[in-house]
Amino acid sequence: MQESISGLLMVIGAVFMFLAAVGIVRQPDVYLRMSSTSKATTLGIGSMLLAAAFYFGEFSITARAVAAIAFIMVSAPVSSHVLGSAAYFSGAPLWEGTLTDELRGHYDLRTQELESVSFPELDVHLPDIEVRKFRLPETSSLVNRTLADIDLRRKYDITLLAIRRGQNVISNPGGDMLIMGGDELVIMGSPDRLKEVRNALHRARQAAAHTKDQTSL
Repeated sequence: MQESISGLLMVIGAVFMFLAAVGIVRQPDVYLRMSSTSKATTLGIGSMLLAAAFYFGEFSITARAVAAIAFIMVSAPVSSHVLGSAAYFSGAPLWEGTLTDELRGHYDLRTQELESVSFPELDVHLPDIEVRKFRLPETSSLVNRTLADIDLRRKYDITLLAIRRGQNVISNPGGDMLIMGGDELVIMGSPDRLKEVRNALHRARQAAAHTKDQTSL
């Protein structure tokens, strides 16, 4: 009976290990390969160790096998997460058939930190304020100026939470941060103050358009 159970576990372990090898060869990107191998390899090694425990039937060997299985089950997800994070931050491409990247725009690639509170949730935590996003045109007077020069907090009594620049989100930017055309400013403040900012940006767009028309004439 012991030999039968041990043989069955060996076959199960070999099948999972084979599937892990197939996953490395056939999966289209590093994230899918890592997912398939981490799961299948853990089950395969676990089955092999259980087969050894059943075959020998000794307490010392069984204890070592169980300890090894526990260690693998704890360390495999952690190592996979670390490798996945490293691949994501280094720009490893997703499979072209991937439908959505739920992390895009939520990680600060500079600090590698995830947004702790999403912007819609701020209305719940701070009901007396609003959060708005303003995209700066290339012709804005704020372009190529630092946040310290602009001093939005003193001028409008608002708080700049983040700057979305392409796919990157720069959270809590410092005063030496240079504003670039096309940046999306995520600003928190009272509705009246946010309205002032919106009107100021609207006037700046109109002035830039008027200047451009006069130049073309």
